[in-house]
Amino acid sequence: MNRTGQNLIKKLPWMAPAIFLLISTGYIGCSLAGDQVLPADLESRISSHATADDHLAAALLYQQQAQLAKTEADQYEQTAASIKPIEDPKGFRRSALMTAAKERRRTADEMQQLYAAHEAKAQTILGKQQQ
Repeated sequence: MNRTGQNLIKKLPWMAPAIFLLISTGYIGCSLAGDQVLPADLESRISSHATADDHLAAALLYQQQAQLAKTEADQYEQTAASIKPIEDPKGFRRSALMTAAKERRRTADEMQQLYAAHEAKAQTILGKQQQ
């Protein structure tokens, strides 16, 4: 066996858990739900001729997704903090969990920005209707 093959065999014990973490956190593979937050009919109404109620419904869905992503990020961070150095001497598991937490926080921030944009758009439409 050549030197590269021997190096790969030595790395297999830590590669399997790392790949499992990447798959479970969504970095590898495909998501069943996809990235679509809004139902297709609501998304089509918003893209064409949305009402204030449409924007408020979208804002609520984005706010819920932001809260969910924040909760998941908190769980990843708590799990990472609970791993003792003896359980993860090189820090691969903790690092993967902290990366997943960072990604979920980024998603939460994006969802919060979308929430704010749709909320503002709904308020603008409602303001125009009252005038």
